[in-house]
Amino acid sequence: MPFYAGAGQQVNAVVGGAGPVTTSLSGRLHVEPEQLDGSIAVFREAWLRLAGEVSVAREAITARAPGKDVVSGNAADAFNRVTVENKNSALDVWERAVTELGSIIRQLEEAKRGLVEADVSNVSSFKVY
Repeated sequence: MPFYAGAGQQVNAVVGGAGPVTTSLSGRLHVEPEQLDGSIAVFREAWLRLAGEVSVAREAITARAPGKDVVSGNAADAFNRVTVENKNSALDVWERAVTELGSIIRQLEEAKRGLVEADVSNVSSFKVY
């Protein structure tokens, strides 16, 4: 079940029965306040799964020196440097996706904190007569 279907399309995760989360034509995610907790959970689950898979892939592609000699060590280091520096590799793209998911989660959590603070501020401004 994808969490992002493209600009202007619905996200396939319906959160808390409050209706689908949508993206605008500008590519911005629109989440109603009552959907924040569920949206955070959906993105966090996606982040955890993807981060785990990417970590396993990064570990699997990391070269280890076949011997304890200098040449083997240098060859492994050179291979690893090339794989890390290749910003067009599939693995690098997936690592950037993990970073982007983390950013989305932080933004949703910040929006939630802002709403909670606004609610507390509004409640504290009520006067009891």
